[in-house]
Amino acid sequence: MTTLKTNLRNQVKQTPLPKWKPLIPLFEAVINSIESVRDAKLKGSAGYIRIDIERERGLLKEDQPIEAVTITDNGIGLTDENFDSFNTAFSDYKEKLGGKGLGRITWLKAFDRVQIESTFHPKGEEPLRREFVFDESYDPDRGLPQKGKTHSTGMKVRLVGFKEPYKSQFPRNVDQILQRLVEHFLLIFLEPDCPKIDLFDQGHRFSANDVFEKDFKTSARVHEFTIKGAKFTLHGFRLYTPRISNHKLVYAANQRGVVSDYLREYVPNLATRLVDADGKSFVYLAIVQSPYLTERVNPTRSDFELSTGDDAEVDEPTLFAEEIKRSEIRDEAIVYIHADLADAITSLNEAKTEKIRAYVQEEAPQYKVLMKYSSEFIDRISPSATKIDIEVALHRELYKR
Repeated sequence: MTTLKTNLRNQVKQTPLPKWKPLIPLFEAVINSIESVRDAKLKGSAGYIRIDIERERGLLKEDQPIEAVTITDNGIGLTDENFDSFNTAFSDYKEKLGGKGLGRITWLKAFDRVQIESTFHPKGEEPLRREFVFDESYDPDRGLPQKGKTHSTGMKVRLVGFKEPYKSQFPRNVDQILQRLVEHFLLIFLEPDCPKIDLFDQGHRFSANDVFEKDFKTSARVHEFTIKGAKFTLHGFRLYTPRISNHKLVYAANQRGVVSDYLREYVPNLATRLVDADGKSFVYLAIVQSPYLTERVNPTRSDFELSTGDDAEVDEPTLFAEEIKRSEIRDEAIVYIHADLADAITSLNEAKTEKIRAYVQEEAPQYKVLMKYSSEFIDRISPSATKIDIEVALHRELYKR
């Protein structure tokens, strides 16, 4: 019998999980289920994943704190190979799929314990079942297989006893959870073999696939570009749901979102929702992925081992001169984002130009000479700019010229 080759309690302690990433344990359980369903050769809606939200006892309110989460699938189950990987620290069993061997450790970082039930079907044998608790005192002998009671394979993972600070940071609103779930696995939802994923909360069913179909799928645009020989793919989405207010660029590895930038910090025109040709407002979501990013995602999938572009040492001539900075990826992605949003941004700039022209005519005629150059600097002025903001921007432009 394989044993867990590490001090589990210390490994949990040493595993970083930022408090602003409270959904990672849930995401790790869901990706395990997705891979298990794929291993079972179940296509599309034949594969099924169910997420049950359990809230603290008390009044049945939508914003009641969440105490536990259960993820159930009809995949291949915890086979001997999967169980051996489960019991091996930093397992490379799923390395080709982007697995880092630390997903289950993040469970214990955010939860007291994990209750696991699984039925699997060894070739040519009767179905077997494993049922055990995974916690910091875990003993692999707990998961020894017993005779199964059903022929249906699959796995149930119940994350119990939400710890702080992750519990208070976890979104309580179902719409927010679904939105984050779909955004994280957006590139997987684009695949034809994506399983059916439902979330249940207080007796109500919510479909993640429906959220994807309604809010994401119809507006997908794809671009490809190369930086220093590394190929990148950018998927752009116009999201018309009122639940989202920020334009974002998400950096992904193995079809899963890892970190993101608020685009308003780099593109002033994206400080507010945009309006399309039909007068409907939307938010833009871009996801960039590349083998380069996949190779550099950290073990807990909470960040990349990349320079941000602000590290002065990276600018020195070193052996790592061909390393790509995150800022370089962002700058190149923004070129395609501008192209995707050209219609909406053109309309926005026209409205801003009229606003500035009126201000100059009525209150600041000294800037009249700048108006013939407005197309050169209009992008740098926020759509929500006040008169003071406009005055500062025009003064800066006049000084530069």
